[in-house]
Amino acid sequence: IDDACSEYYLNIEVADRPGVLAAVAGAFGDHGVSIRTMEQEGLGDDARLVFITHTAVERDVQATLHDLRELDAVKRVVSVLRVIA
Repeated sequence: IDDACSEYYLNIEVADRPGVLAAVAGAFGDHGVSIRTMEQEGLGDDARLVFITHTAVERDVQATLHDLRELDAVKRVVSVLRVIA
């Protein structure tokens, strides 16, 4: 499964403050996971970030998720889904 390739949908809740989006995007970039679309919705002091990636390798997405969970600003990873086209 680590070698499986797919697009991914990720829903993440984060603190809504300057620099958070850059840190989150950096985690994607560090593992070579390209973002196709991104949407942000304010939730009071928090925000919901929804990403759809370009085709990525499962192991790289898992490494990205690990790094995202380590960021102080990330409250939780709500969902991760493979996009089947």
